[in-house]
Amino acid sequence: MPTPIDSRRLVGTWWRVPEEDEPGTAVYRRDGVPLPPARGRRGFTLQPDGGAKVLGPGPTDRRESTASRWQLDAQGQLHVEGVPEAASAPVTLSGDRLTLKR
Repeated sequence: MPTPIDSRRLVGTWWRVPEEDEPGTAVYRRDGVPLPPARGRRGFTLQPDGGAKVLGPGPTDRRESTASRWQLDAQGQLHVEGVPEAASAPVTLSGDRLTLKR
């Protein structure tokens, strides 16, 4: 059984990096990590109180955020409302890389 993740380590902003995906996984990197240029990169911010913001391009290509909620359940699955790949996904956290199994 994998080591449980301390949910406090997930707090912060994470950006989707589809160019690093592997079969059956979605990869996110912590805000501040240099990423290749991408138009309309999506992500989310997880707040300590269980609140979240889903980030992505709006109709004018400007970044917009939508209020959301998140939780890490006892089985180590991340749930972020409004993020399809994090609707109920086993999570792996390694440094600045967050991997969600699809």
